[in-house]
Amino acid sequence: MATSGTTAFELDVADIIEEAYERIGLEVRSGYDSKSARRSLNLLLQDLSNKQVNLWKLVLTSQALIQGTPDYTLAAKILDISDVVLRRDSLDTNMHRLSRSEYQKRPNKTTEARPSQYWVERLSTPVLHLYPAPENSSDTVRFYAMERIEDVGDSTKTLDIPSRFQEVIITGLSYYLAMKRKPELSALMKQLYDEELNMAMSEDRERVSLYLVPGGRRR
Repeated sequence: MATSGTTAFELDVADIIEEAYERIGLEVRSGYDSKSARRSLNLLLQDLSNKQVNLWKLVLTSQALIQGTPDYTLAAKILDISDVVLRRDSLDTNMHRLSRSEYQKRPNKTTEARPSQYWVERLSTPVLHLYPAPENSSDTVRFYAMERIEDVGDSTKTLDIPSRFQEVIITGLSYYLAMKRKPELSALMKQLYDEELNMAMSEDRERVSLYLVPGGRRR
């Protein structure tokens, strides 16, 4: 028996909304039904961004440094950064993350030297603060940016998610819609959503070996 030979199945926003409504025994009957579902879908995607690091939204990013400038405004779509290194002459040096309190206590933030520490001020548009301030303009800071999931858009668009998360989104949207339209189903849909989310998050991880060392360090 011949198979399709394709692996590109993906639902657009309209299909996701229709499927979510059907799972709670309803149909999309008006423009307001669709508008309400898209609003819930955007909220669901924001909530998903806050659950934990989504590997599919990590983007390797570089920031060119300017001598004497310790503060750099990042793109508004960046939620946080990780794995930060300073690149100088093609060599990368690990940088240590500071808390807000630790950075605030640094005595002279305009001192120029090789930057070795940083603090991320997580505003609506995040700011990267380096310490010490860069001593030249030839270095770069490289990091993985955790970016926001893109907004839903109109009903003909697809979502900014990998295909393996489609079931999570549908069950999550069914839960959100049940809270508004079928409260008696909300507990069941919440349970299903949590189960699907846990399975997807367990799969969305790096497959590397874990080594545990007594005392927390090698000697």
